[in-house]
Amino acid sequence: MIKKIISGGQPGVEQAALDAAIKLDIPHAGWTYKGRKTEDGILPEEHNLKEIDNPSYFKRLEKNIIDAEGIVILTYGQLQIGSKSVRQLADEHKKPCLPLDLKECTLNHAISSIRKWMDNHEIGEIFFTGSKPIAAPNIYEEVILIVEGICQVEREYEKFLGFREESDPSKF
Repeated sequence: MIKKIISGGQPGVEQAALDAAIKLDIPHAGWTYKGRKTEDGILPEEHNLKEIDNPSYFKRLEKNIIDAEGIVILTYGQLQIGSKSVRQLADEHKKPCLPLDLKECTLNHAISSIRKWMDNHEIGEIFFTGSKPIAAPNIYEEVILIVEGICQVEREYEKFLGFREESDPSKF
């Protein structure tokens, strides 16, 4: 189950993950730049992020990685410099990292891959990061659908388990 979404609030994957968290009432947190500056303006206050004093891109990334149990990198195409840095920092901090190229997989495949990865690594607090809209014009909408899909799978799983646990096994 997604217990918390962590994000830095940058356009694309990060803002979509935050908006999905708000829409689905999932706790969210993360670190953003001082003044809540993003590449496309000021991050709204509804996004519950802390401002980092250090303006370094890598320090912001590192704080988000440290605060997460695992990292999901959603891209269109190969990992670029920023995403490669995320992967390297995740390795340094011994955090499970799942890169997914949405050019190479369907949204359903991404949803099931993330769910399986979460289960295998017992992850509930996820730092979502990846492509920006300039590289992937539909990334915002797709990330919303992916987070919604993960939560739908969780609800169905809980419903199934709840049904099985409440039922009298002698009646089967």
